[in-house]
Amino acid sequence: MKLFLKDNKGYIIIYFISLLITLIYINLLGSLNVMESFYISIVNTFILITFLCFRYYKHRKIYTLLNKKINNLNQLVISLGNSVLGKAISDILKQMNNLYSINMIDKNKKHQEHLMFINQWIHQMKTPLSIIQLKMQEDEGERPLEEIREDVYKLNKGLNMAMYFARLDSFEKDFVIEKISLYDLVISKVNEEKTMFIKNKIKPVVEIDKNIKIYSDFKWLKFILEQLIINGIKYSRDVGKELIIKAEENFEYIKLTIIDQGIGISKKDVRRVFDAFFTGENGRKFGESTGMGLYIVKKVCDNLGHSISIESNLGFGTIVTVKFKN
Repeated sequence: MKLFLKDNKGYIIIYFISLLITLIYINLLGSLNVMESFYISIVNTFILITFLCFRYYKHRKIYTLLNKKINNLNQLVISLGNSVLGKAISDILKQMNNLYSINMIDKNKKHQEHLMFINQWIHQMKTPLSIIQLKMQEDEGERPLEEIREDVYKLNKGLNMAMYFARLDSFEKDFVIEKISLYDLVISKVNEEKTMFIKNKIKPVVEIDKNIKIYSDFKWLKFILEQLIINGIKYSRDVGKELIIKAEENFEYIKLTIIDQGIGISKKDVRRVFDAFFTGENGRKFGESTGMGLYIVKKVCDNLGHSISIESNLGFGTIVTVKFKN
């Protein structure tokens, strides 16, 4: 009630000032005597009290809510009466609660993704470390460089993926759009992965015009290329002979295509390859997949305004296409 009176004291003060001015004016004209003025005051005050009581009755749930200590959000999802103000406030509170729920669901989903990724990543990082330790014990006094180099390579790639995944949430603060030579970028990445190409007996074939320029973030685009090239090599092992990387340009877009001659992806798995933690048949078969590489690639492409698609047939290789707006 106190809050109601504070909220409506303006009405009350203005009423009494108006009533006083009216009575003084009428008395100055000599139209009314004292008793008549008193009667008018009583009647009008009764009308004001009736109005205030009715107003309080219509808005009592609003004032009760405003005076109540809120312990949980469910206390806000209530009906505040049939008044226009009560309905409007109820609708706003429901909208706010829905937005908060959606936001919390999204936050919880991201949190769970982070936990799952960290758990899988830690498990994956333990394997090469264990192998390095084992090799060092077996070859004590010698340096099994090739084996150690391979496991260090895996550790490095795993660390890179964890780093880029961690940066996704603050992506808007961590990218710079610039003009990039697509040919130079691809050649640079192919050279970085030459050991992987040689070891798996895969020949890189780059068919990109040196004059093709794209607008993107160099660091993130390099990560995208790394994931696509590594996947192409990994799933072409002992099957394919070439990994073809080519580009086409028209008035609308520049299309970068990476074609492998590997084991391919089954139709039921193709539509899910961009889902977080999805490994599919190939991931289970090779046993080295976290299911996060293509998920992060898709997120990065979306954030940069590039589109990515995958076509594949089991046993006939895979075609990955990234389109850049021209």
